[in-house]
Amino acid sequence: MLQLIMDTSNQYLMVALYEDNKCLESIQEMGSKRQSENAIPYLQKLLEKYHKELLDIDEIILTIGPGSYTGERVALTIAKTLSVISSVRIKAISSLATYAGLQKCVSVIDARSQKVFVCAYENGQALIPEQMMEIIHFPQFMQSYQDFQVVGQNEVVGYDNVEVNLALNLHELAKNTPVCENVDALVPRYLKDVEAKKICL
Repeated sequence: MLQLIMDTSNQYLMVALYEDNKCLESIQEMGSKRQSENAIPYLQKLLEKYHKELLDIDEIILTIGPGSYTGERVALTIAKTLSVISSVRIKAISSLATYAGLQKCVSVIDARSQKVFVCAYENGQALIPEQMMEIIHFPQFMQSYQDFQVVGQNEVVGYDNVEVNLALNLHELAKNTPVCENVDALVPRYLKDVEAKKICL
């Protein structure tokens, strides 16, 4: 089985190919500003290198947000386009969960305007609902998770950066993630929209 794994939702552009549960190659680089420009060329580069065709891909594993409004759509658009011309399976995974993988972590993503997207994970399971909070409240939040490693965009909350293998994390999480039954209905996850609705209500 050939799997395409992608994350274009935040600070990284990550494109990887797995075949029969083995990583052929993974490209992971900082570059949120050039994801839409580089995602397809990087994918083509990997396919050509390993003598694969786009229609050979059996499964796409991607991040669904929260994250960049534009970035979230890049991998999703590629997946939806391929689903029109093939029987590819699609699995969508939270961007916060992707940083944590199967580890005991608090994941952090910059939500701009002095806010962050946050969630705590253990063994691939969210311990609380994914949420957006003001950065000034993060130290208090961490009082409940003192033995958890912080991963993601750590510099935003004053923590040292931790290198994360996004392709490996997505591949592991996908093993317990159901295939999307209705690809047309698959949309990015915007926690900001949720917060806005709460304020309106």
